[in-house]
Amino acid sequence: MPGHLKTNRLAIAALAALAVALPGSFAASQEIAFEHYTLPNGLTVILHEDHRLPRVAVNLWYYVGSKDEPKGRSGFAHLFEHLMFMGTEKVPIGQFDTIMEGAGGSNNATTSSDRTNYFESGPRELLELFLFLEADRMTGLSQAMTLQKLNTQRGVVRNERRQSYENRPYGKLWLEIPALIFPPGHPYHHPVIGSHEDLENASVSDVVGFFRQFYFPGNASLAIAGDFKPAEAKALVEKYFGSIPARPAIKRKKPPPPKTDGVLRKTLTDVVELPLACFVWHSPSFYLEGDADMDILANALAGGKSSRLYKRLVYDRKLAQNVSAWQSSSLLGSEFVIQVFALPGQDTKENLKRLSVIEKEVDAIIAEIQEGGASGREIGRARNSMESSFWTDLESIEEKADLLNRYLFHFGNPGAIGRDLARYSKITPATTATWAKRILDPQARLILHILPEEKEGKQ
Repeated sequence: MPGHLKTNRLAIAALAALAVALPGSFAASQEIAFEHYTLPNGLTVILHEDHRLPRVAVNLWYYVGSKDEPKGRSGFAHLFEHLMFMGTEKVPIGQFDTIMEGAGGSNNATTSSDRTNYFESGPRELLELFLFLEADRMTGLSQAMTLQKLNTQRGVVRNERRQSYENRPYGKLWLEIPALIFPPGHPYHHPVIGSHEDLENASVSDVVGFFRQFYFPGNASLAIAGDFKPAEAKALVEKYFGSIPARPAIKRKKPPPPKTDGVLRKTLTDVVELPLACFVWHSPSFYLEGDADMDILANALAGGKSSRLYKRLVYDRKLAQNVSAWQSSSLLGSEFVIQVFALPGQDTKENLKRLSVIEKEVDAIIAEIQEGGASGREIGRARNSMESSFWTDLESIEEKADLLNRYLFHFGNPGAIGRDLARYSKITPATTATWAKRILDPQARLILHILPEEKEGKQ
């Protein structure tokens, strides 16, 4: 699925899910040592030393995502992922990447519905450069904004929407789901990429106002991981961020939990080869009770060729080419998704008939797992399948810096890895059965079909 929508949430869900059934001492052995403090202007700073390699990573989270965009301003958080590289008075347009690459560093950024993050990594000697560049963007971007810069990047983003969603096979799905599953007025009702209309109508004053509302020290956290001396890092943070003025805290209203009344259905056509059935339910928010159980259920249902849906639909019934399922976790409400790529029929009528049969089979499998839950073997397999990626992530200073920021954002504590992992140690067949019954209601979900466009001459 498109990266800006879900990949970060899924990556961390996977990282967290993998190991928690391991012995209790495992979580303790994997604690990430850190120090954190807050500057007078509100910026939270997290320091993690890792001296195995002479490298350093900087990870800056801004607590702004597509959920914070008012009506008529959809896509602004993601737009700034691009605008942040368009230069300031100190670092003119085009120089950010030139300076970074010339020094041997790398950088990137991602946007989700809940947050935006900007990150750099490279030789330890670049720590000061990384901090200077990030602080300069925080203070100088809005002052240097021009219509030419805005026009350039709005064109890039609109083209990204076309390439990643509108003209990519099955990409329309990710534009439809938010608007169908979340009601108008909910912060998740629109996709992260935004709409063409809102992007085209954005003015310089609009984007400057959005930047000044959300991009300031008290709405951000800075994680530094790698080979550095804490005293040196603190001095550099103070040097570049300490003088940035504080701003009043943002007041956010939390919407009521979303729910689906009845079954919502929609059918789309696209230039694709395989018919697709997509089932979507509302599910527990990131790190809340039930979120981990839904991760395990996703793996039991569609995690590999031995999973229940794959075995039934691909092997036994030969109705589908592939299946997938995942818990797409977010701050204000999550979605549990099942996708089935059906084998193609001769025409639309046959494709619809096959998707109807697939729906019945999916419901039968769900009823089975609601009755008995995921088996002990399935729970163990779900944990084991993620183990290698977990160990790999803990070896990366870039991943650890991002993880510390993530735990601060969700738990208010960068050191919540033990609390996170403990969620999975409590999962049993009975708990998964309970959550399957609570969430996977066949009478309260979204069902989307994507059908291949009829070839000329077909009826």
